[in-house]
Amino acid sequence: MMNWRSLVAAMFGAVLSFGVASSARAEGGAGPEAMSMGNMCMVMFGYDMIHITAFQPDKSRSEYCSEIPATGRTIMAFDIETPAFRDLPLELRIIRDPLVPLTKDTDLEALTELHIPAKKYSKGTFSIEHNFTSNGHYIGLVTLTREDGRQETEQFKFMVGETLWAWVPQIAGTVLIAGMVFVYWKHTHPSSKKAEAPAETVES
Repeated sequence: MMNWRSLVAAMFGAVLSFGVASSARAEGGAGPEAMSMGNMCMVMFGYDMIHITAFQPDKSRSEYCSEIPATGRTIMAFDIETPAFRDLPLELRIIRDPLVPLTKDTDLEALTELHIPAKKYSKGTFSIEHNFTSNGHYIGLVTLTREDGRQETEQFKFMVGETLWAWVPQIAGTVLIAGMVFVYWKHTHPSSKKAEAPAETVES
């Protein structure tokens, strides 16, 4: 039977793990093709990267990565870290996330929120501005055209506004903690023993 010290330790570990998971979701969570550092996402082409930072200047001076807190005018700044990429065409497309894996048969045009045709950014940086009108999940598709004509597309995922999925870790953590508290209460408040059965009478 679990004693109260072990139970408290387990509860603490659960709370800590959910805190770490929520932090990772807030700062990362951009899918396998992107990583994050603080509030700045990085789209990776092998070991080469493009940094992405989002702003909402009409609302605050904060910087965002995978979670943009509200709809409205949003600016995304792209910093091309690899000098060789500055001489290669880059195409950007932002689509509404269908919440299923993208395939070659996916109709991107029907999902497209914003499309910037391929062009070279010799200065190594560029920015886009878009007015998001709906809360939801989005995917940014960055397509790089190599010198031999090969195209490589990587993606970064982000969320605009509050959605149900944003609360899943908190809800799961609350349910887990409530369950542990209930188990602890059951262990510290054992039910009273059942009344003993009356003694059998002996016939004379």
